[in-house]
Amino acid sequence: MCSPSVYRRQAESNEQTALAAKNGFPDWAVIMCFYAALHWVNDYAFQQGEIEELEEAGENDSSQKLHKLRRLYVKKISRINKWRDLEDAYVFLFGVSMTARYLRGLENLNRTAREHYSNNESVVQNCFDCLEVVKSRLS
Repeated sequence: MCSPSVYRRQAESNEQTALAAKNGFPDWAVIMCFYAALHWVNDYAFQQGEIEELEEAGENDSSQKLHKLRRLYVKKISRINKWRDLEDAYVFLFGVSMTARYLRGLENLNRTAREHYSNNESVVQNCFDCLEVVKSRLS
């Protein structure tokens, strides 16, 4: 039996961190759920021999371009396998992580990401639910 890929191990590590952060640091739980999902995508691409599709941007390109490549890859495999829930879950996690990381959509509310997610526990729980969708489809 082969040992798990580094991507799978990182996904599992990120999920453990998300669980540890859930109570008290919900903004970081949201972020880590997204990054766990990202590494589940990497693991799937690696297992399929398609990891290069996620790295085509090169070392000098922005993380924004790398995230776009990953979203396009998720869209592709979702369509091929008829996994609409996978694409929906990944897009949701990306969006809430952008809110947590860059305060996207919170600027006019005058609240931090931690304040926002502390008052929106259902959104935080939805992140864990979406991560389960990603894991179940890609592992």
